[in-house]
Amino acid sequence: MRKIILAASGALAIAAPAFAADLSPRPAPAPLPLPLWTGFYIGANAGGAIGVAESDFSALGTTFASVNNSLTGAVAGGQVGYNWQSGPMVYGVEADIQFSSAKGTLSAPCAVGLCGAALTANYSQEVSWFGTLRGRVGYASGGWLVYATGGYAYGQLTTDANASAGPASATFSAKDFIDGWTAGGGIEVQFAPRWSLKGEYLYADLGRANHTFVFPGVPALNDSTHVTLNIVRAGVNFRF
Repeated sequence: MRKIILAASGALAIAAPAFAADLSPRPAPAPLPLPLWTGFYIGANAGGAIGVAESDFSALGTTFASVNNSLTGAVAGGQVGYNWQSGPMVYGVEADIQFSSAKGTLSAPCAVGLCGAALTANYSQEVSWFGTLRGRVGYASGGWLVYATGGYAYGQLTTDANASAGPASATFSAKDFIDGWTAGGGIEVQFAPRWSLKGEYLYADLGRANHTFVFPGVPALNDSTHVTLNIVRAGVNFRF
């Protein structure tokens, strides 16, 4: 009996540390990120835009010239939006409106054989304002947010032209509403309670604007312009 008791005591002595280890506290799982980005926000931004107005000129059903008008200028405006954070993922929607000085000029000649008379048109084109309505999806870590964005884009193309064909001359001015789509991405970082800074890139395809010039005794001249912009901007947001 004594030997049985000693053997049982030895087994308990060996098993006790393992049993105690099983009862020791296990490391707690890492806490989920706090929903720092959830809520409405409003902000302002500024930056620059580089783009192109691709113009196709035609007369008598024939395209006689295709030219690219380089657009460059500053942009500035404001944005408003809403974010919803679930774990590290952030989903949202944002609308913005921008004042723009992205502008360029070009000259488009027309050969005598096509237009009936030598024609020269000098164009000044400017995206004087534009806006977007976009969805956003991003990944948050600490006070940082990296996101992709895309949606609807719209704006105004202002065109001022002086054209001459032989003895005839004319001036033309138009303000066209154009619309299309946009996509891009950015990084946002919180620097104070409720405040964040962001840097963002957007590519915007603003669609086409179409014009017709009519000169006495000369076939009508048609212009179809496709506008795209590359936009880089920095901004600040305040969350409610």
